[in-house]
Amino acid sequence: MKITPSIAICVVLITVSFAMASPRVGQRPEGMCTRDLNFWGHASQCSCDTCNIYDERSGLCLQGDDVEQITVQGAITAGMMAIGGETTGFSIKTSEGDSYELILKTADQEKVTKLNGLWFEIEGEFINIDSVEIKGRKAIIADRIAALE
Repeated sequence: MKITPSIAICVVLITVSFAMASPRVGQRPEGMCTRDLNFWGHASQCSCDTCNIYDERSGLCLQGDDVEQITVQGAITAGMMAIGGETTGFSIKTSEGDSYELILKTADQEKVTKLNGLWFEIEGEFINIDSVEIKGRKAIIADRIAALE
C-alpha cells in the first residue's frame, strides 16, 4: 500500500491529539469543609461547585473525568516553600529536567523528608493545580512511592 502525504499528515495529527490530552485541573474548595484530617492531611469532605468533585487525597476540587496515570523517576526535594503557600512542599525532578509537585500521604511525607535528595519512582494521577500566582502547577497524587537504589 502506498502512503500518500495526506494520509501521513492525518496519522501525525491523530498522534499529536492524543499526546495533548490535558490532565484534570484542581482548585481550592470555596465552600464548607469538615474539620477532620485524613491520611493525606486534608479534610475528608468539602463542597465544590457543580462542575467539580472534591478529591480528599489532594484537598482540591477537580474538574474533568479523564484520569491520567503517570510514572516518573527522579530526585525528590522535601521542605519546599512558596509565597502564598502555593506548593505541596515536595517535588520530584526527572533526569530529563521535568519537575512535578507531589501530593503524598502524611506518613509518606515523613519518610520522604528523611530521604531528601534520593531517587524515587512515583506512580499516581497527574493533575494541574490552578493557583493565584502560578497557573497550571504540574502535580502527581502519589498512589505508589518506591525508593530506587
